[in-house]
Amino acid sequence: MDTTSSRIYFMDDGIGSIDRCTLDGQDQTTIISDSMLTRKSRIVLDFRNRRIFWTVGNTVRSATFEGMEFNEFQAYGSQYWWSRVIGIDVHADDLYYTNTIIHDMYKVNKSGENSVRAARVYNHMREIRTYDGKIITDSCDEFKSLNNAEKRSTGFYVDWTSDDPITDETLEEDWYRVMSDNGDEMAISPPGIKFCGTTNPIWLNGTLPSFEDGNKSVIACMQTYSSVCEQTFNIVIRNCDGYYVYFLPPTPPDSSYCFGSGPVKCPTDMSSETEHYPGCSSNFPNDTMSVEVKAVLTEGESFKIGNYDQTPSLIPIFKCEFEDKSNGTYGYDVYWYICANVVKNSTNLLFKDIDEAVVLRETDWIGKYRMNMQIRCTVRMRNSRQSTPGPYLDSPIFRAGLFPSSNSYYYTVNEGDSINITFTSTVPVGCIASHNAIRSQCDQNFYIFRQSYYTSSCTNNVLKRDVLFNAEFCGFRLGNLDWTDKKSLEVYGYNDGIYNVNNRYAYIKLSTSSISAYNNIWKDVDIYRIRITVRDKDSTLKNRLCQSYNDPHFRTFDGAYYDYMGVGEFVMYKNDIGPFWVHALFTSCGSGLSGTSCLCGIAIRSKNSLFVLRTCERISRKELHLLQQPVVMLTSYDESDMSISNTNNNYKIILPIATEIKFSIARRFISVISIKPSVKDIHTAKGLCGVPSTTKDPSDDLTHRTIGPISDEQIFADSWRITEGMVEEQLFVEEPEFLKKDNDVYEQIVVVENIESNPNLKTFCACEQQAGSTDSLDDFNSVHCNLTDSTEQCSGSPSSSGAYVQSCFQPLRKRRSVNFPHKLSKRSLKNNDDEIDFKPLAYSDDVNETEIELTATFRNGWTSDRAYTICFNSINDALQNDIYKDYVDVPVEKFIEACVKDIEVAGDTTFLTDTVNAMVTSIMTELVKTESLYTQKSADGSQTLLEYFASRLCLNNCSDNGICEEGVCICDSGYVGEDCSYNTSSPPTGISLPFNGECKLTARSCEAMNVFGEFVSTCVWCKRRHFQILENDLLYTTINEVVSVEYRNPFMLTLDLPTSRKNRSVDSNVLSEGYDISFSYDGQNFGKETSIIIYDDLKYSCNTTTKTCISLIVDESTETKQNVIMIVVPVTVSVVVILVIIGVMYFKLTTKASKAKIANYGDEPDQKLTSSDNWKGRENTVSELEFSFDKTTDVDVFAMQYPPRKENVNVWNGGFKTS
Repeated sequence: MDTTSSRIYFMDDGIGSIDRCTLDGQDQTTIISDSMLTRKSRIVLDFRNRRIFWTVGNTVRSATFEGMEFNEFQAYGSQYWWSRVIGIDVHADDLYYTNTIIHDMYKVNKSGENSVRAARVYNHMREIRTYDGKIITDSCDEFKSLNNAEKRSTGFYVDWTSDDPITDETLEEDWYRVMSDNGDEMAISPPGIKFCGTTNPIWLNGTLPSFEDGNKSVIACMQTYSSVCEQTFNIVIRNCDGYYVYFLPPTPPDSSYCFGSGPVKCPTDMSSETEHYPGCSSNFPNDTMSVEVKAVLTEGESFKIGNYDQTPSLIPIFKCEFEDKSNGTYGYDVYWYICANVVKNSTNLLFKDIDEAVVLRETDWIGKYRMNMQIRCTVRMRNSRQSTPGPYLDSPIFRAGLFPSSNSYYYTVNEGDSINITFTSTVPVGCIASHNAIRSQCDQNFYIFRQSYYTSSCTNNVLKRDVLFNAEFCGFRLGNLDWTDKKSLEVYGYNDGIYNVNNRYAYIKLSTSSISAYNNIWKDVDIYRIRITVRDKDSTLKNRLCQSYNDPHFRTFDGAYYDYMGVGEFVMYKNDIGPFWVHALFTSCGSGLSGTSCLCGIAIRSKNSLFVLRTCERISRKELHLLQQPVVMLTSYDESDMSISNTNNNYKIILPIATEIKFSIARRFISVISIKPSVKDIHTAKGLCGVPSTTKDPSDDLTHRTIGPISDEQIFADSWRITEGMVEEQLFVEEPEFLKKDNDVYEQIVVVENIESNPNLKTFCACEQQAGSTDSLDDFNSVHCNLTDSTEQCSGSPSSSGAYVQSCFQPLRKRRSVNFPHKLSKRSLKNNDDEIDFKPLAYSDDVNETEIELTATFRNGWTSDRAYTICFNSINDALQNDIYKDYVDVPVEKFIEACVKDIEVAGDTTFLTDTVNAMVTSIMTELVKTESLYTQKSADGSQTLLEYFASRLCLNNCSDNGICEEGVCICDSGYVGEDCSYNTSSPPTGISLPFNGECKLTARSCEAMNVFGEFVSTCVWCKRRHFQILENDLLYTTINEVVSVEYRNPFMLTLDLPTSRKNRSVDSNVLSEGYDISFSYDGQNFGKETSIIIYDDLKYSCNTTTKTCISLIVDESTETKQNVIMIVVPVTVSVVVILVIIGVMYFKLTTKASKAKIANYGDEPDQKLTSSDNWKGRENTVSELEFSFDKTTDVDVFAMQYPPRKENVNVWNGGFKTS
C-alpha cells in the first residue's frame, strides 16, 4: 500500500500483471505485465526510490511505480532450477531476500550487487519484514571459540598411550561457541569415563533450549568412577537459531565439557580402516597417485548383421584409471560414487585382480540414477593386503552426460538475432556392432522441448513465441563415431513485432524419447533446463514508419521528408534476405493536375510469392488511364510467405520477418502506402523508404541505388525507378522473371548448395511439444519444423474480415485473383471458371518527359493561410493527439504541411481525408505494437487502453451512423461502407460482367460468374431470374429469386449459376439458357439489370444484349460433298497436301452458305449496361474528375479475369489454404 498517494498495488497471477487502484478499489490500471508471475511471486514497494520489486522464480525484478526502467538480478542459488525467492523486503538502500534452498537471509543493494548474509535460521524462512530498532550486543554475536573441539565428542575414547586428556580447569568464565566437525550440542546423557577426551566428562542434566527460550539456565553434571553426577555446575545456554553458545565456568582437574557426537577423524598424517579413531596409524604407502574416471566403449555380445562380418557390439562403461606403484605388492580399495553416494566398492585387492573393480557398468546404477550425474572414483593403497589403508585418493568429479560446453544454463539473445549453444557429450554412444559401416548408423537423438507459457497465442496477427530453433528437427543427433564433436543448437530470438514491456524468457528441456539396448544409459537423461532471455529489439523501431501518400509525399524510416512527382514503377522497399520487395506504381493524377503523380498500384514480393493490386491501365505523365476493373492478384508459392487481411478498402500484409505493409484505396487511387520495418530490416532494407538504422539516423536515408548516400532527393528517387531494361525486377508485368524461373522447374535442374551457404533455405522449429517414443520423427518434424523465418504469422486473425484463397505453386502456375470471402463455404468449381487474363500495363511516350508545367499556385479562392487554417483545424479535430502522445510521436506539422501542398495542387480538399487516414495508419501501427496497451485499462476499467484509443480512430467518426471498435466502424442498420456513409437503399455501382455476360461451355464449366463493380459491403444480394432461349421464343423458367452473393474483394463478387443443362440436352428446341441479374445491399432496392447467357459456342453464337443465338451447325449435304472430296484424295504425299488445302477452302465456303436459325426476343440494347461503356468527362479539380477508361474493341477488359474459387478448401482458424 502506498499511503502517500492512496494507492494499492497488487498482483494478478491469472493474467500475469501488477495492477494499481485507489483505496476504494476504483481506477484499476495495469502497471506491469509479466507472464511469468505466479501465486508464489512476492511484491514489495520501495518508497525511497519509488520502485516496485517483485519475484519470478529465483529472479528479482523491479520497475518504477509507473512500470518503466525495468531491471532484474538473479538471487543466490540461481544455478538450481528449483530455487525460488520466497521472501523479500526493502529497508533504506538495501534489499533483503531469502529462498527455498538456503537458511540465510541475504542483503544486497537494489541492483542485486554486494551480496552479504544478514541472518541465518535453523529452518527455512518464509516471509520477511524489516523494522527500525536499536541494535544491541548479545551472546549470539559476542563470544569466545572452543576451536578444534572434535575430541570433546561422546564418540572419542582417550588412549593414554597416545593422547593427553582434555581439562577445563583453566577455562575463563565466559560465553563460548564450540567449533567442531562433530557438532556443538552438549551431551545430554552420561558419556562414560574416559570419553569426550577427558577422564571425567561433564554432561547436560536436562535439555537444550529452543530459539524462543532465549538464555536458559541449566545444571551440568560431572561423571566419575563413583557417580554419573558427582558434582554439578550452573551453566547458561542460548540457541542462536543455527548454533549454540554456552556460558561456562572452569571445572576441576581431569574434567571437561562434552560437545558433539560420533567418531573422530584421524589426523591428516594418519589413517585407519574407517579413517577415524581408534586404530589411526601412519603405516601406509605415501606414494602419490593420479586417479581418473573415463567413459569408454567395451566389447559386448557379437551379432551377424546382413552381409557384414560378425563383430562384437559396443557398450559404454565407466573406468577408474590409476597406475600401480608397487609392481603388484600393494593392496587396493576401489570405491565408486554417484552423486556422493557409494554405488560399488571392492577392498584388499592386488592390482592383478582389480579389472572388474575399476569398471562401473549400467547394471551397477541404472534405475537409481540418471545420466547427467556426477561420478567419482576413490582409491586407497595398503602396503600389503589387510594392512592399514592410506587416505582416500579421489578422482576429479566426472560429469557423465550431455552438457552445455560453456557450463552455463543461462543465455541471452536479442530479438531477431541468434546465438549458438554448443553441447558436449562426455559419454560415447553404443552400437550393435563394431564394423565402421554399421557404427556410422548408430546414434542417439536428443529432443528439444520448449513449453509455451502464453495464454494468448496471437498479437497483431503475429503468433506469440519467445524463441525458435534453426535445426533439421527438434533436437540433434549424437553418433557413435562423432560423439566427441560439439553439437550446436542455433537459437533465434523470436521476432514478435511488439514493443515488449519486459524481456521474454524461454525454458528449454532436452530429453530422449527412445533408446536402443546399447544406449540404455541415456534413458530419461536428466539435463538441467536452459533459460533463454530474449531482449526486445522492436522498441528500437518505435515511431519508425515509411509512408507515401497523396500526390505523393514521402516519409522515410528514419524521419526524412521529401516530395517526388515521378511516374512509373519504383522500389519503395527492398530487403534481399527474402527477398522481400515492395514496388509502387505512379501515374498522372489527371488533367488539371499537371506535373503531379498519384499511386495506382502496389506489388509485394515475399520470397517466391507475389501480391499485386493495380488500378491503372497505362502510365502517363500527362493523362490518367484507369482500369474499369482493378487487378487484384496473388500468386502464392507458400502460404507462409505473407499474411493478408483487409477491411473495406484497407489492406494489411505481414511478411515472414514481421515487416508490415498497409495501404488504402480511395477514388480508384492508392491513397497511402505505409511500411513498418522489423528488426530484420535494420541496415538491410533500402529503396524510396530509406535505410532504417539502429539510432534513427536520417543521414543515410537518401541512399542511391548504386553510389550510396546522397543529398539530392530527385536523383535519389530517380535511381529507384524500374526502367525498361530492368527485366529481373519488374513486378507489374504479366509474368515477372522470378515466377518464370519457378515455372521452369521441370526444364532446369538446379544444384542446391548447403544451408550454410544459402541462409534463405533455413528452416526453423518451434518445438512446443515433446516428441513421444511412438511418434514418427518425419511427421513430428513436418509439423514443428516447417517455418522459413524467425517470425510466424497467425493462421487466422479476428481482426481480419476475410481470408485469401491462394493458388499453390505448380510447374506451370496459373495467375489467380485474390479472394476475401465473407462467408466461409466450400465449392466444387472447376478451375476453368477461375482463370485470369492479365491486361498488360502500358506506358505512354510521355513518361520520360521532364519539362512538365506544374499546376499554378493556389486557385479556386484558396490562399496559403486559408489552406493552413483548414488543414490545422481539420487534422486536430479528427485526431485527439493528446491522448496518444505518450505512445506515438505523430509528426502533425509535417502532415499539415503536406495537406497545404495538396490543396495548392488540387484546388480543393479532396486529399484531406487521405491525409487524416495516413495519420490514423501511423498512429494505429504504433499502438498495436505497444504491449502494455493490451493489459492497461482505461479510466473506467471497461476497456484496455488499446481498445479505448482505437475506438477514437475511425474515419469520419463513422459518419454518426455507427460505432467505432478497434479502429473499424460497426455500422448501424441501413448503412455500410468504411465510414458508414453509404445508405443500403442505394445499390452497388459500376456493375459489369466478363465477356459481356457470355459464358462459353467449351472454355468453362459455367457454374459461377464473376461480377465486377464497386462494393462497399461484404453483404450483397442478387435478384436472379432464369430463362431459356428457344428456337422461336424466350422462356422464363422461374420467378425472381433473391440469393446472397459471395464477396471476393472490394471490386468483385461471385454468383452461383445453378444450370438446367440436363433438360436443355433433352429438348433440342433450347439453344441456350441464362439469367437476368441485379444487385442490392438491402435485398430490396436493386440496381440496373444485366444478363448472362450460357451456351455451346461450337453450335451457337449468342448476344447478351439482344438475347439471341445463331446456329453454327453445318447441313448434311455440305458434309457429304466434303466427304466425297476427301475420299478421292491420292495417297502421294505431295498431292495429299495440295488436296487438303483445297478441301479446307471448300469447307469454309460451304459453311458460310449454311442455313441460320435465329431467335430474337429480349430487351433493347440501350437498356443494358455492358463493360464496353465509357466514362468520360471534364477534369478540373480532383473532386470533379470523371474517370476515363481506355476503350478496347477486340476483347473485353474483363476477359478471363476470374479469381480463384474455394476448391478443396481446408478451414483453419478463420483462414484458408488449398489442398
